[in-house]
Formats: sequence, C-alpha cells, structure tokens
Amino acid sequence: MSALSFITHITSRLVRSVLRSRAFLLSAPLALAGCVPHSTENRYYQQVSDQVVPDSKVIDFRIAPCETLWTLDDNEAVTNSLYWLRAMDCADRMNDAQARFQAQQIPATTWDEVFKQSILLSGAEPDQQQRRALLAKVSAYRGQMPGQIRPLVQLWRERQNLQVVLGDEKARNARQLAVNEEKLQAMTQQQQVLESNLADTRRKLENLTDIERQLSSRKQIQGDLPDNDATAPARAAAGIPVKPAETYTPPVKDSNAK
Repeated sequence: MSALSFITHITSRLVRSVLRSRAFLLSAPLALAGCVPHSTENRYYQQVSDQVVPDSKVIDFRIAPCETLWTLDDNEAVTNSLYWLRAMDCADRMNDAQARFQAQQIPATTWDEVFKQSILLSGAEPDQQQRRALLAKVSAYRGQMPGQIRPLVQLWRERQNLQVVLGDEKARNARQLAVNEEKLQAMTQQQQVLESNLADTRRKLENLTDIERQLSSRKQIQGDLPDNDATAPARAAAGIPVKPAETYTPPVKDSNAK
C-alpha cells in the first residue's frame, strides 16, 4: 500500500507540472502581444482604439451662453436635443422686445432657422393668429428635421397648441362676459323705467287721495248748513252757482192784519 501511494503521489505531481507548462505556453503569445506598440500602422489595434475611444465628443449645451447660442448652425449643434432645450430656456429668459429683435437677426431659409425664429417669437406673447402661423411654418419643415429631435419638436408643438386652445377659451369667455354685461345693463335700464312709472303712478294716487279728501270735507261743511233749498246743496256740490232769488224765503202774512 505504501508503494502504491508513492506512485500515485508522483503521478499527480507530474500531471500538475505538465498542466502548468501548457498554460504558460498558451499565455505567452498574449503576454508578448501586450508588449507590441499600438502603432497607427497596425490595422487591428486601430479598429479597437476607434471603438473604445471615439473621435467625436458630445457637447453639453446646458451651460452654453445664450449670447452665442443663436449663431450656431453646424450639424453637430442643430441635431442635438440639448441645444434646442437650451434655446428654449434662453428664449424664456428674454423679454418681448429682445426676443423679437433676436428673431429678426435670423434668416428663415432652413428648418433650423425657422425653428429658432419660432422658439423666439412664441415667447414674445404673440396673438392667436401669429401663434397659429408659427405652428404652420414649423409643420411645413417637419419633413426636413432629423429624427433625433422630432420628439422634442412635437412637444414644442403640443405646448403651442395648448396655448392656442387656452387663448380661444379666454376669448370665448370674454365674449360671453360682454354679452352678460349688455343683458345686465338692459335689465338695469328696464328696472329704472319701471321704477319711474311706479313713482308716477304713486303720485297720481296721492293726488286722487287729496281730491277725495277735499270733496269729503266740502260735503261735510255743506251738510252743516241750513237746508233752505233742497236743490241748492246739489247745485253747489255740482259747481252750479246759486242765485239769491232761489234761496229767498218770503215772510208769512198775518191773517188779522188789514
């Protein structure tokens, strides 16, 4: 058993030694390849370098100055969504006069120039007709816009459409308010006419009441006077003048007098 164990031990050591030798032989070319300089003449290493470290660099327009942003027109800038987001931010920071002046400096001959003008003018409080014109102009150039910025352009168009809808609703409410004010004014005038008529009617009733009171007083006074002529009070009440002869009563003669 001791001899067998010794032979097994020797065999395992030989196997491990052979495996280590083969591993070293296999890794030697790779180790030597790492020592070879990556010159530009080596096509393989040039391709690997191009894939790992690209020549083009992405510009972060989030910190780009607004003063020079509008003059950029190279393809690298106008196809970058960050450029247009920064342009919208810069337009929001301008007042109306600055935005209109900057828009006048940009010739609207290409899709990016039209979009720049529309961004500037949309922040200058345009009226409903002008905002619709901006939307129509941008929509006319949508076919020329690169695909990577079309979602951003669509969001901008949706925002402008919401502004148009909001402006239409405000105008509709203003018209309805004007109609309601006209109705209220007409009702106020009608109420004033009714109050004036009511005041006239009240005055007439008061005059009639005064006349009735006066007539009642006259009747009471005539009732207290002696009834010499039955028709005299009636004539007096009717306003017919009473003659003295009609109210004269002759004296009674004494039958014993001669």
